[in-house]
Amino acid sequence: MLKEYTYDKIIIGGNLSALIYAYDKKLPLIINNLSLPHRFEKINVGGSKLELWNKLYFLLSLSGLKLLDAATVRIRENKITATTENSTATKFNINQIIIFDNENVTGLPEPIKKDDEFMVLDWMIAKPCTKHTIEYLCTEDNFVKEIFFYPTDRIQGNHLDRRDLVTISFLTREQLMDFNFSDTYARFKTLKIMADAGIKGSKSGFSERGQIHHRLKLEVQKREVKKMKMDLYPNTDFMVFNYKSPEELCSKLKDLPDDVSYISKLNKVFNIL
Repeated sequence: MLKEYTYDKIIIGGNLSALIYAYDKKLPLIINNLSLPHRFEKINVGGSKLELWNKLYFLLSLSGLKLLDAATVRIRENKITATTENSTATKFNINQIIIFDNENVTGLPEPIKKDDEFMVLDWMIAKPCTKHTIEYLCTEDNFVKEIFFYPTDRIQGNHLDRRDLVTISFLTREQLMDFNFSDTYARFKTLKIMADAGIKGSKSGFSERGQIHHRLKLEVQKREVKKMKMDLYPNTDFMVFNYKSPEELCSKLKDLPDDVSYISKLNKVFNIL
């Protein structure tokens, strides 16, 4: 039997902005797309965006405000039908939807403008590579704009000087289809940037000229493509589209007045935020 619930307002979204807004407004949330920040993103008030996302997800789940993780969301008239990965469908009667992410959602109006900006993460292994302590490199180009080096996860233990890396690029849809912006070219460009920064291959004996190094090699593990923003839609009385960034919303978390809501009590007991 199809379960059916009634709410005044429901939030749809799985990004950090949606979770912050749900916590701030004490509104129920349907996650239509698990859009976690990457591990190196920082929030402007300090701290990790990923850590904040995980804390809010835990708080919203514990308080019952996270209704479900949906594979698809269908909007029709004043109803939402959310279906999970195991094909369990739940219907919600509502007066207003606040939408932060349009992924996997049908029944939306035609967008005014489609977003064409993507964040691309190319995760790579550097081998053989000398030990180094460089954590971050930046360029002026949107293709391989940033390189983050982190202690390798491939070796057990804490190896601060043995580092793998991820490059971050900001590309258009057209560039994503262009081989000149592929992970292969990202690898070539990253090799040059690392060489210019003095990162070399591992040591391989000596010659008359001094220390010899192996040729530095990079191996691409995976590429992640994340849409930067939701398509631009017109608001209606029933559908409100929210484009505020976490930076615009998160400052409220520290300034919320004391209240007696269940989620606030949970936060005080467990000291999560």
